[in-house]
Amino acid sequence: MRNISDFVKWAIAHKWIVYSLVAILTIAGAVSLKYLKKDEFPSFVVKQGLVVGIYPGASAQEVDNQLAKPLEDILMSVPEVDRNSIRTVSKEGICYVYIDPNCAASKKDEVWSRIKLKLNSEKAKLPIGVLGTVVMDDFSSISSMLIAIQSEDKSYSELEEYAEQLCTELRRIPELADVKILGTQTEEIAVTIDKEKFSSYGINSNTLMFQYQLASLPVPSGIFKGDDIHAQIHVIDNLNSEAEVAEKIIYSDIDGNIIRLKDISDIERRIKEPDSYITYNSHPCLIISVEMRVGNDIVAFGEKVDKVIENFSEELPDSVILSNITDQPKVVDDSVKSFLSDLLFSMIVVILVMLVMFPLKSALIASSGVPICTALTLAVMYITGIDLNTVTLAALIVVLGMIVDNSIITMDGYIVKLKEGMSRKEAAVKSIQELFAPTLAATLAICAMFFPIKFIITGYLGDFVSLLPWVIAIALLISLGYAISVVPSLEVKLIGVSENAGVFERVQNVVFEWMEKIYVRVQKFCFKHPIVTICSGVIALGAAFLCFTQLNVQMMPKAARDFFAIELEVESKNGLTRTKEVTDSLQNMLLKDERVKSVTSFVGTGAPRFTGTYAPITPDKLTSQMIVNTQSAQATEDILREYQNNFEHIFPDALIRYKQIDYQAVDAPIIITLKGPDRELLKEHAESIKEYMMTLSSDLMWIHTTADLFNPVVSVIPDPSETARLGINEAMMSLALSGIYNGQNIATLWEEDNSVSVNVYSDAKATDNIGEIANQIIPTSIPSINVPLRQAATLEMDWQNVMLERRGTEESISIYADMKYGKSHPKVMKKIQRFVDENITENLPEGATIEYGGLSKTNSDVIPEIILAVIAAVCVLTIFMVFHFKKFSLAILTLVMSTLCFFGAFLGLWIFDLDFGLTAILGVISLIGIIVRNGILMYEYAEELRFKEGYDIKTASMLAGQRRMRPIFLTSCTTALGVLPMITGGDLLWQPMGVVICFGTLLSVGLIILIMPVAYWLIFRRSSLNIETNEM
Repeated sequence: MRNISDFVKWAIAHKWIVYSLVAILTIAGAVSLKYLKKDEFPSFVVKQGLVVGIYPGASAQEVDNQLAKPLEDILMSVPEVDRNSIRTVSKEGICYVYIDPNCAASKKDEVWSRIKLKLNSEKAKLPIGVLGTVVMDDFSSISSMLIAIQSEDKSYSELEEYAEQLCTELRRIPELADVKILGTQTEEIAVTIDKEKFSSYGINSNTLMFQYQLASLPVPSGIFKGDDIHAQIHVIDNLNSEAEVAEKIIYSDIDGNIIRLKDISDIERRIKEPDSYITYNSHPCLIISVEMRVGNDIVAFGEKVDKVIENFSEELPDSVILSNITDQPKVVDDSVKSFLSDLLFSMIVVILVMLVMFPLKSALIASSGVPICTALTLAVMYITGIDLNTVTLAALIVVLGMIVDNSIITMDGYIVKLKEGMSRKEAAVKSIQELFAPTLAATLAICAMFFPIKFIITGYLGDFVSLLPWVIAIALLISLGYAISVVPSLEVKLIGVSENAGVFERVQNVVFEWMEKIYVRVQKFCFKHPIVTICSGVIALGAAFLCFTQLNVQMMPKAARDFFAIELEVESKNGLTRTKEVTDSLQNMLLKDERVKSVTSFVGTGAPRFTGTYAPITPDKLTSQMIVNTQSAQATEDILREYQNNFEHIFPDALIRYKQIDYQAVDAPIIITLKGPDRELLKEHAESIKEYMMTLSSDLMWIHTTADLFNPVVSVIPDPSETARLGINEAMMSLALSGIYNGQNIATLWEEDNSVSVNVYSDAKATDNIGEIANQIIPTSIPSINVPLRQAATLEMDWQNVMLERRGTEESISIYADMKYGKSHPKVMKKIQRFVDENITENLPEGATIEYGGLSKTNSDVIPEIILAVIAAVCVLTIFMVFHFKKFSLAILTLVMSTLCFFGAFLGLWIFDLDFGLTAILGVISLIGIIVRNGILMYEYAEELRFKEGYDIKTASMLAGQRRMRPIFLTSCTTALGVLPMITGGDLLWQPMGVVICFGTLLSVGLIILIMPVAYWLIFRRSSLNIETNEM
């Protein structure tokens, strides 16, 4: 320890150099607060992606058999994609393959590139009718802001023009990654055929469509090659306007008779009937989605976007209104400011605790490290590129009480040395020399024990905690440096043994003397009755276990937000029309609620991803998604409670989910999947589980299965002999019926760089009579002959599942449910699992299995990792203590004693009715480190008394307890009370961590200072007797 003594002497002798350096770094830290990158949470990479296969005209069953299966085979040929990482959903004309590749987040882009290459190279294996596949692997892209642009008197095209102008301005922001316009409506030239005229002229509709499609098809025209020139030949398309479309000759004969398209149809330019709608507060609108480049300060980015919008709004007509729907920069700014205020409050609390428990000068010296070490930590965070977010700020709050611990221990040792008659300088040097080794060991142990979390926990939870070990390590090491470089010179300057104590200091001394007397008396009792003392510790552990059994184990909680989402799915009777009716009705009801600020509806499509843990729904005419902004987080809670209980089934034909935003990153809290070789055999069992879950309606909502919804389907069955006679094939029937009921694209006009589709429609009137389909006229291969469909085919009406699901390449049915506000997932899952085990499992068909997804899978995946991380943290502590004490038995004793903190930790969670989740586990790890530090300080001193001072084991144990009681008590108070803002803030994410540290520290301090010395005496008294016997 010679070097540390020399360093302390140098720091005292050159204190102004030290002070100046610390002052410069502190100012740099305070300034860096403005420039630190800010975000709500650490950024994380979403590895999952989606492959979409488009198969027009195919039923859900055909898509499942003909497209989904070969797609799965192609995808599983990529090494990182296995059967357990695939979920496939087949619907009419489309299938979605959700993939969670087995790779590190850093390899995500590489893996998805291989998936795209594989799909491109193997596309010949897909059915001929498949238009193509689309890969969506940008799930990590999150809209920083969603902006609605609306007007009472402007058309869609005018709004789109304004939106494009705003996007142009936004693209000048360097940090912008992407900006998109959503909700645009496309123009078309609609050709509505008059059926009677069409038939009277004997024109073949297939010929009409074929001629137009062929005319607009770009085909190479060859290259003219001369002696001196090679020129590309281009045939110019002469369709440039709807007038030219109308004048197009579609029929002519040898007599010179001609029929133009306008003779048998009405032609108009119009807005094409949309396949989705977006409204803001019941008004049609466009949405501008703004994304920021990764690695930038989102708060600063938001300020730039707001400035652009403010300037742009000044130039808009009064009738055009811009409104923020989601504003992540504001959320982050509010969250960071809230945590910064909590950090400031924690500083004040710690300083006040110091002033109450220490003499004024001592308190000022020790507490000076709080703002200085915090500022220095911020400076290092800026230099190393660590963002300022709620996780790093929470780490600062947690470590705040620990920051002064090294200073407290150093000053306590200094005062003792002064009382022993040493000079100020000698006392400062000797106290550091004596305490540096155990303090360094304890500090390094606490720093190191958090790092296994970073490397063991995977997925988004691993990303969530990845920065926490670094911030804790930086802050604690800086506090240790402050304690040995700045505190000694301040002690020498300000604190002497001969000073007259003030009234407050005398009161402090009286209180601590009284506490020490009480402690000595209780300690004597404990040493007189060691079995009772140890049993009290065992009872505390038993009570801790009892409290733990009453807790819900849930890794991540719900989020308190001033917005929530609604997901809606209707039965497939009238498609998009009914979806819009239900959505509009619910939207109007919400807008009448004074607690609601705005409602944005996405009908037939999903909202962009506007928060990391909530995925948008896939586009479908039967679904809609709503973003509801409220007056406050409390308003959100009240609305969710009310609507979940009273308005879940307000529309009999609609399934409604009132979705609270959370940190859980799952599709639903409860997902139960039945898999097997035959989906039909699974339906009865899925329905039984669903019916049982319906009995838990006080806890659950949004209960449904993937086999609940059905589509009406009209099957057209051709007559082989009649179709052969008339020269009709399946494609001709499909083309004709599609043109009648849905329209067909026959050409594309280009107006500069804008394209306008030319679509042909029938004037057939909508009717509920399915039999009318049989009367539709279809063309034949015989010139001028068209026949009704009933002549060539029969029709059958049937119902088919809207969607067919496959998980792990097996046919499956999943049962989904969400938790009502404030309800416990683990408790409900125990009931469901008990029902399944008793009534379903044994009756499943051969080859069928049941899997639990949602939060159950998340917990089952992450809990083993967390257990391993805790074990690794304990191993790290053990290594440090063995290295420090040179005794394995003493290291194990210290670890065993650290379990005494569990009683207070679990009791606090039980009192506050909080879940035992990830942040609570981080609090427990912090607690173990704190108790181990106290154990190192106490046992280090006991060892010194035994082997350097010559005290017997019992006396050394008692003196170590008496000597370390005060610093352990003081450091425990500062640590416990420093996290009070976490508790009083009420944030369900961080409150458990604050409760665990506060209650665990305060309620264990008495047990620790009494049981630790007794346990040390009992464990090592035999070895002490052996030593004494050998010496004799």
